[in-house]
Amino acid sequence: MRFSITLILLFYSVLIFGQETKSPKNLKKAIIYLNAHASDSIKSLIKRSDNDTIKKISHPWGGKYKTISNWVNRDNYGSPIIKYFDNKGISLPLHQEEIILIAFKEFLNKGEFDEKIIIEPFKKREQKWDEEDKIRFTTDSLRGCYIPKDLKDAIKSIDKKYSDSTKVKITKLTEKDYVYGGNYRFGIGLWMRNNWQLWGGSRLSNFFRNHKINHPESMSVVILESYYRYLKKEDIRFEEQIKKYVEWEEKSKKNNLKRETKELEEKKEALAELKKGNVLEFNYNYKYTSQSQKDKWRNGTCLAKGILVEKDTENLKIFVKVIESCDRKGIVIYNNDNIMVYNKKTEKWSRPKKRIVKYLKKGKSAWFEVDDWETE
Repeated sequence: MRFSITLILLFYSVLIFGQETKSPKNLKKAIIYLNAHASDSIKSLIKRSDNDTIKKISHPWGGKYKTISNWVNRDNYGSPIIKYFDNKGISLPLHQEEIILIAFKEFLNKGEFDEKIIIEPFKKREQKWDEEDKIRFTTDSLRGCYIPKDLKDAIKSIDKKYSDSTKVKITKLTEKDYVYGGNYRFGIGLWMRNNWQLWGGSRLSNFFRNHKINHPESMSVVILESYYRYLKKEDIRFEEQIKKYVEWEEKSKKNNLKRETKELEEKKEALAELKKGNVLEFNYNYKYTSQSQKDKWRNGTCLAKGILVEKDTENLKIFVKVIESCDRKGIVIYNNDNIMVYNKKTEKWSRPKKRIVKYLKKGKSAWFEVDDWETE
């Protein structure tokens, strides 16, 4: 009887979940899946981990185990377990991942887990953080981390993190090696951007924006350059740094404008060459309806084709009727996977909570960008 139940559970978990990126519907089903599929080494590691550090087993928090992070990754639109946690007041992927790991640990050690007891502290933490966000540009602490008020305060804070021996090693480096040798993009640069809330907004990011330095990575570079000069007992030359990054941002804007102008001209030229009745091939700019369609397209056996019906020279659009497609859904003509939406209230960019994908079947027509299609 016990053998039969085990087989049923195993079959059920495979049937329901299939691939690791297809997430379970709730915490209970997540544990059933993990118990059936996690390796013995992962189970052993989870069983003996502390709750405070258990996240380090999983990707991207230090470990290589990706199953749970695939489930709760916000790019995994429509993930049932994300919706499940959202409805319980747990919206951050890190917290969702930690809850699953802690529940699995309790199941492995005790044969059961109490979901309500596990979730409650995370729920309270997120409620506290929601209150913090209302004053994030003025408060001296966010997410339990002290936020420096200005550059001078940031230098003091970094100085406390380094040991005397590390400081000596830093002074033996060139400024370029210290800043760009891993510290700016990763290391302490990444730590500052995350913990001092330079992306999300804080009193420190406000300080820099008031001095015309707007990008979080630029902020972290200025802090690292300034700290190096502080250690070397040199003048920080903050005004010089401001000028350099203002010039860099202006140059970047000009380059972007130049690139956009060139792309616009190329679109106009491409549209001018097209004639009504032309047979066009679809470029799949919005991803594929399925992995099968992607594989067939790569092999040259799935070339969606359309006929140019009409042109809009003012808006650089083309109206195309699909005449050939190798998938019953047709082709993907809109996908908000890579779109970021700006929230005026929170002053943050974020991905839409709801995934929207639009398809166009064979025989149907729609307006497209010029570069969505090319001449056969």
